[in-house]
Amino acid sequence: MKLLGQVYALLFCACTPFTNGSTGALEDMFERMTSDTLEFASYLETLLTEEGKCDAIQVCSEANYDSCASEFPLLECPGNDVSYAIHVDECGSGKKGGCGGFFDFTASKVSLAPSIWTALGSEEDHVKDTVCWTLAAEKEMIRIFDKAKDYWDTYSVSPPVFYFGADNGVFRQYPATAEKSCNEESNSSYDPRVRPWYVAASSGPKDIILVLDISGSMEIEQRIDKLKLAASRVISTLGIGDYFAVVSFSDDATQLGTEDLLLSRATDDNKKAMLRYIDALEPGGGTIYYSGFEKAFDIFEKSNSVEVSTSCRQAILFVTDGDMGDSEQALYDKIALERWQYNMNDKKPPVIFTYSFGDSAPEEVPQRMACRYDGVWSRISDEENLADSMGGYYKYFSYGLGDQRNDDFVAWVSPYLYANGGSLGTTASAPVYDRSSEHPILVGVVGFDFTLAAMERALGEEGRESRDIIIEDIVERSIAKCPIFNLTDCQMESLRMYGTDPTGFPAAICYDYMCPSSGIPSLESVSCTTEDLSSVSLWDNVNVRNYSFEERACCNVGESRVAGTVTLSEVQEQMCVEEGSFPVGLVVGGAVGAVLLIAIIAGIVICKRKRSTASTTQETASIGGVLKGNAKYEAYNNDQQDLFPGVAASPSAPKLPAPIPFSGRV
Repeated sequence: MKLLGQVYALLFCACTPFTNGSTGALEDMFERMTSDTLEFASYLETLLTEEGKCDAIQVCSEANYDSCASEFPLLECPGNDVSYAIHVDECGSGKKGGCGGFFDFTASKVSLAPSIWTALGSEEDHVKDTVCWTLAAEKEMIRIFDKAKDYWDTYSVSPPVFYFGADNGVFRQYPATAEKSCNEESNSSYDPRVRPWYVAASSGPKDIILVLDISGSMEIEQRIDKLKLAASRVISTLGIGDYFAVVSFSDDATQLGTEDLLLSRATDDNKKAMLRYIDALEPGGGTIYYSGFEKAFDIFEKSNSVEVSTSCRQAILFVTDGDMGDSEQALYDKIALERWQYNMNDKKPPVIFTYSFGDSAPEEVPQRMACRYDGVWSRISDEENLADSMGGYYKYFSYGLGDQRNDDFVAWVSPYLYANGGSLGTTASAPVYDRSSEHPILVGVVGFDFTLAAMERALGEEGRESRDIIIEDIVERSIAKCPIFNLTDCQMESLRMYGTDPTGFPAAICYDYMCPSSGIPSLESVSCTTEDLSSVSLWDNVNVRNYSFEERACCNVGESRVAGTVTLSEVQEQMCVEEGSFPVGLVVGGAVGAVLLIAIIAGIVICKRKRSTASTTQETASIGGVLKGNAKYEAYNNDQQDLFPGVAASPSAPKLPAPIPFSGRV
């Protein structure tokens, strides 16, 4: 009951103005975070030339440190005496005389996502290329960190840990620390591309609706399980600045979790709840495309009307494995009507991503739909990874973000517990583009981690009220700006061709004549053509391959170590781990902290959520999903021949029964 009382108190505080402390100092800190993030992103873009990449390759061999297998050159164990929370919770408290975690302030570390794993020393050329050109940024990373020390010392915290995640899955971080998520082969399981900080910076605030086929054929080849994994990945990557909904369809359509026809903000608790609903989906029934799209557009319409939306770009991600069991023309009529309504309101219609999933999945209708309504179609076989294909939807938004007018765009994510130290913080992130070609190409995202402790101290008081103000500021910043978004017809063809397959997918092209005679441009960054990457061996050493995390990370506070000076048996003898530091301190404390944090964010969102009290119910007759007798239908009917020549409204689709309330396990 005491904990519940604290939660209610936090909710109250989250909606109550806070008058103490220096809000000016906090705003200055946010501005510094923003400028540092943009500065590093801008610096990385200067390295993306053919000459720069060739120079980097020449000095790259045996000059990098793998986060799971390499011993870093000069390890230090600063604990909390040097700066706040520079320790690793699995090791200890970081207090003087106790145990902490090793850091190397002379080097950065590299990890490779599971999708690009190979045996150490046999990495593919595109991986080597990214590792090498980002190595050229290491000196700049050290300079930025050192330059920031005086400022952050004012608040008794360390400068931020920061990093770059590449679009191919390479990740480089400074300062270097031991990787926790290593498998038995010393490969990292960390993939930056599926982290909210990455997707937020590469796509901006957005409204997303997943429309998922759960017909009986989804039982084949475990498709339903693959669909759940893919949908869960999309939901998990959304940030606090996004809104979302999930619709399942077979013979009819259901909005998962609720039938209020409203989007939900992508808070941690909303996302976790939705993952449970997705996990409970069971296949069965037919494949009525119309019902899924009708439900999705109804959700967008109501959410837009009561301002439960980012008011930025919107997208529908439609997945099916079966032939449609209804009228194709009626579906086109419905989509055309909804797009017309958006145009009449001077808004961009939702972009439609269609996915034909499974060896027997239909291609014609999903592909035609994407071409007809400015969307992107993908084909995924039963053996291919649906999660990777669906997770790549952000590339559409990232391509649009490359406009020079978005140079000051920075994304913020909901506060979370850091892996190294259990501190609460947030991440500021910004996209990095190769601007050497006509159309900028996303190459990755930079991120800077900032502790809430520092921001509380900027306000002049550590505690609940300060934290509420900080979280409110972060939420505000996450939704403050809709990026300018413009894509040419040629850019759309490039996304269709290369968005899900870097080698090209010609079947997805709609109009190849949209691009100049040079052809459809790839989404690959500039590369060095004069240096041989096959001779490059990336890693300085693999001294700690197959060591446990504690053996690689844990140390006595104040200790230092030079690479290659101790054996495994000596490491095991000297290793410092405080008893009970992880099972009790992090799991219990972290869980309670997470509950309180979710409550705070939920409270802030509730306080800011605008809801219209006007009824949105219309007493209308429905014929084929098109509302006969209302203003939108009549105006559309009068105008649609001019806007969409050759497309006629059709009343032939059957009236759909009311959606069946969700009754799965949660």
